[in-house]
Amino acid sequence: MIKKTKPLTMQIMILAGPAILEMLMHTLVWTADTAMVGRLTAADIAAVNLGAHMMFATAMIFGALGTGATAMVARHIGAGEEKEASRLASQAISIGILISIFVGSIGMLSADWIFQFLVEDPQVVAIGSMYLRIVLIGVFFLIPQMIGNAIIRGSGNTFVPFLSAVFANVFNIAADYILIFGKFGFPAMGSRGAAIATGTAQILGAMVTFYFLFSQKGKIKLKLKEMHLFEIEKLKKLIRLSLPAGMEVFMNEGSRLVSSFWIAQLGTIAYAAHSLSVAAESVSFMPGYGFAVAAATMVGQHMGAGNLDMALKSTRRSILLAAIFMGCVGVLFFVFPFQIMRLFSNQADAVEVAAACLRIGAFEQIPIAIAMVTSGALKGAGDTKGPFAVSLITNLCIRLPLIFLAVFVFRLPVTYIWWISVTQYVVEATLMTIRFQKGHWKTIKL
Repeated sequence: MIKKTKPLTMQIMILAGPAILEMLMHTLVWTADTAMVGRLTAADIAAVNLGAHMMFATAMIFGALGTGATAMVARHIGAGEEKEASRLASQAISIGILISIFVGSIGMLSADWIFQFLVEDPQVVAIGSMYLRIVLIGVFFLIPQMIGNAIIRGSGNTFVPFLSAVFANVFNIAADYILIFGKFGFPAMGSRGAAIATGTAQILGAMVTFYFLFSQKGKIKLKLKEMHLFEIEKLKKLIRLSLPAGMEVFMNEGSRLVSSFWIAQLGTIAYAAHSLSVAAESVSFMPGYGFAVAAATMVGQHMGAGNLDMALKSTRRSILLAAIFMGCVGVLFFVFPFQIMRLFSNQADAVEVAAACLRIGAFEQIPIAIAMVTSGALKGAGDTKGPFAVSLITNLCIRLPLIFLAVFVFRLPVTYIWWISVTQYVVEATLMTIRFQKGHWKTIKL
C-alpha cells in the first residue's frame, strides 16, 4: 500500500519513477531490435516488423484484463482486504493463462494464412509466419505476465514490473546480437534468432513477475490451490471492467495502423519523415505513462480506504507533474527539432520534414499528459467506459476522417497530419477532463 506518511508528490514519484523506467526499457529494446534486424534483408525487416506489431498488439488487447484487475486490487488493498485482493489476483491470472493458450494456439496455427492475407511477397510470408509462430510461444507467458504486473502495480508496487522489464529486455538485446549475427559460437540465424530472443525474453520476464507473486513477500500472495477457485460474480465484474479497456486498445491500434497506411500514400519521403518523428516522439510518452500508473493506483487505493478527497488531490497532482515533465520535452521538441531528428537519420530530406513534424508535436505534449493521467485515474476508479468512449469519439470523429480528407481529398503535406494529431489530443484531454469533473467515478462500487 502507498506510504501515506510521505508527502503527496513523493508518493506519486515513488510509483511513477519505476513505471517510467520500465517504459524506457521497452523503448530501448524496440530501438535495438529494429536496428539489428535493420541490418538484414528488406524482406526480413518487413516480416519482423509486421509480425512483432501483430504479436504485441494482440497481447496488449487481451492483456487489458489487467486494467480491471488493477482497479479491483487497488480498491481491496486500500480497504485493507489483502486476502480478497490475492483471491481476485489468482482468478484474473488464471483467466489470463486460458486466454493466452487460446490466442497463442490460434495464432500459431493460422500464421501462414495471416501473412498470405496481408502481403504478396512470398519471402515476407515465409519469414513472417516463421517469426510469428516462434514469438507466439512467448505470448503464452506475456499475457499472464501483463496481468500479473498490473496486479502488482495495483497493490502499490511499481518496482517489480520494472525489474521484470530489466531482466527480459537486457536478455532480449544480448540474445538478439548473439543469435541474429552468430556470435560466441552460435550460428547466425537472422530473423529466426530475433524471434527466439524475443520469445525467450518474454518467458524470463514472466518468471520474475510470478516469482514475486508466489513468494508471499508482497501484498498479493498467490497460491496454486486457489488458481482454479473461480467466483463467477467477481469474474463478471473483472471482465465488465476490462472489456472497454481492451476495446480502447483495439481502437487506438487499429486507428494508428489505418492512418499509417493512408499516410504512406503521400510518398516515400513524407512517410519516412512521419515514421521517424513518431519514433522520436514516443520517448515523450514515458512520463505520461508513469504518472497515469501512479494516478490509477492511488485513486483505487484511496477509494478503497474511503478517502475521495485524497483520490482527487492525487489525480490533480499527478496531472500537474506529468504536464511539467512533458511540457519540458515539448520545449526541447520546439527548440531543437533538427538536432533531435539527426539522431534518428542522416537522410537530409527526411530529417527536414521530420523536424517540422516534431516541432508541431511539441504542442501535443501537455494535452497528452492531461489525457493519459486523467484516463489512468478514471480506470483506477473503475471507470473504463469513459476513456473508451473518448477514444471512440476522437478516433472516429477527428483523427480518421480528417486524415482521410488531408491525404485523399486535399493532398496536403504530412505536417498537416501532425496538426490533426494536435487537435485530436486537445479534444481528448478536454473530454477526459469533463468526464473526470462530472464525478461519476466517485460513485463506482467494485
